[in-house]
Amino acid sequence: MQGYFFHIRERNELELDVEGVEFLADAAARRGAISAGKEMVIEAVVGEAIIDGRQLEVMTAGGDLVAVVSLQSVIKI
Repeated sequence: MQGYFFHIRERNELELDVEGVEFLADAAARRGAISAGKEMVIEAVVGEAIIDGRQLEVMTAGGDLVAVVSLQSVIKI
C-alpha cells in the first residue's frame, strides 16, 4: 500500500489534504479521486456551490503528481 493525497485546487488556491489515503497503485488512487470528485459534485449541487475550475490533484506521499481530476470531468450528461 502506498499513501496518496487528494489536494483540492480552486483556481489559484490549493487546499492540502493532510490525512491522505492508502491505495495499492496509482490507477486505484485515480479511481478513488474520481469517486471523491463525484461526492464533491453532489455536495456542491446541494449547497448551490460552483464547481467550475475545481479539481483534485492526486499526489503520492513522495510528492509525485499522479492525476488531475476536474470536477466537471466526473459529470456525465
